[in-house]
Amino acid sequence: MSNDKMQKELESLRSEVANLSKARAAERKKEPKAKAAKETPSATDASQAEAASVVAAAAIDVNDADAVQTQMDKLLKQLEREIKDMPAVTTLAVFSLGVLFGRLLR
Repeated sequence: MSNDKMQKELESLRSEVANLSKARAAERKKEPKAKAAKETPSATDASQAEAASVVAAAAIDVNDADAVQTQMDKLLKQLEREIKDMPAVTTLAVFSLGVLFGRLLR
């Protein structure tokens, strides 16, 4: 291919990309914004909400024994759910790595 042909091909590709970009922008404007708001929340959103509640619950008074016990109960329940959801091999691998890093960081 000669240099002129390559330049023409490059220009045609650029114009094609520009046309496709314009078409995509027009499609985005046509889509109703309410549709995106009405979509059902995904599992990630639910896990993020749960994580936020755990973080909020972590702000407790360490001297309050009842609050600490409640926090420990919540943590253990969440840990049980996580272990049930994870395969056994993965759980053991993660636990082993935690023990290993704990020993190395002492």
